[in-house]
Amino acid sequence: MKEGNKTDDDNAIREDLLSVLTNLTPTETQLVSGLAVSTAKNIHHQYLIDTLDSVKVNAYIEGVDASFQDTTHPQRISNTCQIFREPFRVSDTERSVDTAGFSDRYAYEATKALKELKNDMEYALMRGSLICGDATAAARQLRGIKRGLSLVTAQSGVSLTETILNDYLQNVWDEGTEVNALYGGMYMKRKISSFTAGATKNVDIKDRRLVNAVDIYEADAARLVKLFAHRYVYVSGDTNYDVVGINEDLFKVAYLRKPFTREIAKTGDADKGEVVTEVTLENLHYNAGFWSSQHL
Repeated sequence: MKEGNKTDDDNAIREDLLSVLTNLTPTETQLVSGLAVSTAKNIHHQYLIDTLDSVKVNAYIEGVDASFQDTTHPQRISNTCQIFREPFRVSDTERSVDTAGFSDRYAYEATKALKELKNDMEYALMRGSLICGDATAAARQLRGIKRGLSLVTAQSGVSLTETILNDYLQNVWDEGTEVNALYGGMYMKRKISSFTAGATKNVDIKDRRLVNAVDIYEADAARLVKLFAHRYVYVSGDTNYDVVGINEDLFKVAYLRKPFTREIAKTGDADKGEVVTEVTLENLHYNAGFWSSQHL
């Protein structure tokens, strides 16, 4: 008698679309592919942050009662879930003719739409400005990393040096955590990679977003910092070059609706569909990173 099938060893089961999304070009969309995943329960995603009391001399006389301090309450912060949709359409004729490179134009366009959706998500996670939205005129938009950090500096016309970078890293360390990922355009990434004092080679680190050993930088205030050339830290129209550093352990991508593909009602001689997700950024502390702008 054959044993019943089990899902954990069934190779015919399709991969979850979220897994497909995060595995698409991970070196190009580092936030979507690299940050941890969380779950949102409402369109306005709320979570708590708290701080410890300041350090003190803690010494008691034997046998005395405990001395209590006023309790500090956690702070509630929030972000808004943004709806991402990437529609696609393929005519019935296109699905009928012989094609080179793919067997089904509809399936090909669905995969391409997923990649385009992921690029849009990456842009929002880095640069998004919070818009709460309404039912008719304004769509909800999430607050991205650059808008969610408190440690922001402007270095107008100043060339980024290793000393300046290490000052930024120390600012985060002074707040009680460490930067473990740096993001900048390719120009800034190459500049930081040239800081030989902190370049660490032959580091055994398993992160599919990294492409070589020089992608790791080490400093006194931050150990094993991953360097990423990010396409949306600096874009056309920005004044100068920006660099962003965060502790990735304190940032999560919170999904209200995980990515899925659905068909749209047929209204003509074509098949229509779209990829949809609803998501926001969860930032577990405002001082878990820095953003410095206007470098040369």
